[in-house]
Amino acid sequence: MREIRFARGWAALLTVCLAAGCGTQTPTSRAATQSATFNIPPKQLVQDVQRIVSSPPLSLGVERVSDGTIVTGWREYRGELHIVRYWQERTRFHINVIPDWNEPTARSRLEVGDETEQRAETRQKWYPAPELNRPDRAAEVLRQIESQLSQQPR
Repeated sequence: MREIRFARGWAALLTVCLAAGCGTQTPTSRAATQSATFNIPPKQLVQDVQRIVSSPPLSLGVERVSDGTIVTGWREYRGELHIVRYWQERTRFHINVIPDWNEPTARSRLEVGDETEQRAETRQKWYPAPELNRPDRAAEVLRQIESQLSQQPR
């Protein structure tokens, strides 16, 4: 009789865990990117953005550039509070320069998306965290790019 109650207890616990979402599931969609349109030809905008993200105040650097997509270096941030400490996060940005449909040689759209990784402490390795969307960070990068572009003589 005691074994039956024990087995029922474990079965109930397992049912509650599965119903409550104890399993791991990674979201497949990313948050919307931040975007803006500029009266700058796409190739020129790619060059300008590379210069802007590499220099202060952003100082992110550029890891790679390919077909109008710029991937920046990582920037570390204080992450979310987990139990007793704040986890560490780092975010890099994927910046896409897209030619305007009506004026592909004179106008461009710029999209900035974020990619975040996290870890509990410095001695651990970084792990992808696709569930952590940080659109505020991408919006800040876009604001800095817009600010720098507006100061350039055209």
